Amino acid sequence: MSHKKSLTYYMILLMLFIVPIFYFKTYIGPLPLSVEVITIPILVLVFIWDYINGRIKLNDLPIKWFAIAFGAFLVISIISMVKAVSYGPAVMEIARYLSYVFMFFIVAKVQFTKEQYRNFALSFGAAALLVGLFGVFQYIFNFSLNKAGLYALQEAKGRVDSTLINPNYYAGYLNIVIPSLFLFSVVYFKNKTAQLLMFVFYAIYVVNVILTYTRSAWMTMAAGFILVILIMPKTFVRNFFKPHILLAFIVMLVGVYFMPDVQSRTNSALYAMEELVFKKHSGAVSNGEHADGDNNDEPEVEQSPEDATTNKALVSRVTLWKTGWVMFKDNPILGVGMGNYYVRYKDFVTKYPELDIGYDEYSVHNSYLKVAAETGIFGILAFLMIYVVYYLRLAVLYFRQDTLGKVVAAGLFVGGATFMVQNLSNNLIFIPQLNVIFWILAGLGVAFLHQNQKQVN
Repeated sequence: MSHKKSLTYYMILLMLFIVPIFYFKTYIGPLPLSVEVITIPILVLVFIWDYINGRIKLNDLPIKWFAIAFGAFLVISIISMVKAVSYGPAVMEIARYLSYVFMFFIVAKVQFTKEQYRNFALSFGAAALLVGLFGVFQYIFNFSLNKAGLYALQEAKGRVDSTLINPNYYAGYLNIVIPSLFLFSVVYFKNKTAQLLMFVFYAIYVVNVILTYTRSAWMTMAAGFILVILIMPKTFVRNFFKPHILLAFIVMLVGVYFMPDVQSRTNSALYAMEELVFKKHSGAVSNGEHADGDNNDEPEVEQSPEDATTNKALVSRVTLWKTGWVMFKDNPILGVGMGNYYVRYKDFVTKYPELDIGYDEYSVHNSYLKVAAETGIFGILAFLMIYVVYYLRLAVLYFRQDTLGKVVAAGLFVGGATFMVQNLSNNLIFIPQLNVIFWILAGLGVAFLHQNQKQVN
């Protein structure tokens, strides 16, 4: 029987559409219930059913290194539980991790046709367009805007989070998708109308990134744009400097430049980068007073309100990173136990008062420090190995593709890279809705590129 009618195929189509759009989270006793908690087990069950009944076939995509990397982190995570003071969060974190692994292997190993991959792209694209339009309408009509962080914004009505609940999460999702939208607009499509329509789609997403008012996402989006050029320099330049594309890009930039708070927020982002790279920050939030014994003969430079706010936020963020680092340094081999960062946070800020920013529980705002603190040195190395294997596979496949394949590979590579960079200042990897989107696109992308290289060769 053709796997075109398989439940696995339809379930993946459904997930690509509903996961970005629908968010809900509730609890049945201690157990969380959300879209991904429901859909991933159903996907696993229908895959087993289809495979037993011969409705699907597996492709010949090599997965040995993926299996080794995923397996190594799983084993280390389980071992780290000997240091856990709370087993509930550890079990939940490992269960979530396994659900992503099962989902990735299913979407990567089931054999689909090129037409079906096209349908997957259309399903996700339709959802992505709805998410982007909703974000714009959310700002225009002031509907459920996120008010967090408005102390640093003078003109904006609020921060857009669309269907991803938090502006930082939404910005991470947008930066995963934006490189592909840009590449399809500029590089892949040849018809002028198709190019401009795709560019409008891209512009909607750029506007949404701006409306999240997440400065790290702005800088990451710009870095992603540069990376796209570096990966496809000749093809990009040849297509980008066509009059209609160049004009559309200029119009978009001018429109973005005059959006509320963009100029001041950009300046504060550059200020934050300068402060982070070139200046040292104290371990605790500064109250503006000099320590005893300081000889400060230089005149004080008055900061603008925006810079003062940015500096305070930056010091707080650096303090959170130091907390994660200290937790790792005190437990370098096994960590504090998978999922136990929040449980142990109060212990460490009590032990090291200079790390206390006034909360009993707070995120480290860095996915890699979280993994290192919870699972130790071997855990963070195994965790990073997963992504190294993925990006190396994309790089190898890139050089064996036609134009479509190169666009898909480059879009996934740059989108994934921007996502990884944003995890330096947020815990996006541990947001289930985001992680499902990342790994389902990763699995489908690698499988499509593996199949496409055979047709090219």
